[in-house]
Amino acid sequence: MQSGPLRVAAIGRTGRGDWGHAIDELWKRVDGTRLVAIADESEEGLAKAVARNGLDASKPGVAYRDWRRMLAEAKPDIVAICMRHIDCHAEMAIAAAEAGAKGIFMEKPFVPSLADADAVITACTKAGTKLSLAFVNRHSPAYLAARELIEAGRIGRLLEIRGRGKEDARGGGEDLWVLGCHLLDMMVDLGGAPKWCDAEVTAAGRPITEADMVAGPEGIGLIAGDSISGMFGLADGPTGFFASVREAGLKQPNFGLTLAGTKGAIQIRPDHLPHAYLREAPLWRVDKDFPWKPIGAEGLDSPPPGSEVDRAAERADWGRRAAADLVDAILDDREPETGMYAGRTTVEMNTAIYASALSGKRITWPLG
Repeated sequence: MQSGPLRVAAIGRTGRGDWGHAIDELWKRVDGTRLVAIADESEEGLAKAVARNGLDASKPGVAYRDWRRMLAEAKPDIVAICMRHIDCHAEMAIAAAEAGAKGIFMEKPFVPSLADADAVITACTKAGTKLSLAFVNRHSPAYLAARELIEAGRIGRLLEIRGRGKEDARGGGEDLWVLGCHLLDMMVDLGGAPKWCDAEVTAAGRPITEADMVAGPEGIGLIAGDSISGMFGLADGPTGFFASVREAGLKQPNFGLTLAGTKGAIQIRPDHLPHAYLREAPLWRVDKDFPWKPIGAEGLDSPPPGSEVDRAAERADWGRRAAADLVDAILDDREPETGMYAGRTTVEMNTAIYASALSGKRITWPLG
């Protein structure tokens, strides 16, 4: 039995992924936890992180420039890997598991490759460490309410799940990795595990080749293309789609999922409020005006947050819920809702898109 709060240590890298979506600050509101140590190789960044979290750097075992030393000396129960750049994610997660951490909370995306994903899973499995990813949109109350409507048959049989990235300057390969992981994770949660993938990736209008694959920013590994169109067969029946075009010229990004059913549709807008909407008619019914009804935290009968609500604060609460789920997973000895296997699946789907585009063939699961 756990005695006292779980001790949390957070790792950031100022200038190299920073502190993600303020992941170090989540723990102030996560019951059963206490942030005890901070690591950042930047002296200035470390001082700021210690100050904003109300810690005392003059005390031993609180502030570290070397994250490995922090793991060895602070011996935390939970390690928060906060930086957005993912070149270090696997190394840090494996080290945290080997140091005896009970849990790891990691900023998305997961890791750059399937080999990295398998190495992290092996280390965590051997150590009995739970790992949760900050796929925070899955922890939104409105998302959970929308999923219940789907499971209750409110939109009939789910036929398609269509996702588009933000389609800004990152459109194409970077959009797929950095933002698409949110969409792919929700796609699998709603439609089932991927079974196959057909994809086309182009650069300046021509199909990509191996020569186009280059190291992406933020440690995301090899990417290519300014236009991506990927189709997935999902285990529960629907077909999933992901698409992204660079510089689509949109004032408001497409970023989101559209779920098309035989009786209706649901729209999910990541990071936005309202977070989800229901249309009580199929998308192809255009002969009448069918409004999109916002879905609140308790469903259609609860009002969504108003315009006065702080969107950043609301999103931070989704992050808090994700962190709280990790704590529960540790105490209950179960897989977190957005755990390392969910993360591996998003890496598989990215890998499958490029494998299909380069080979011109359908890629089937399991991947190597």
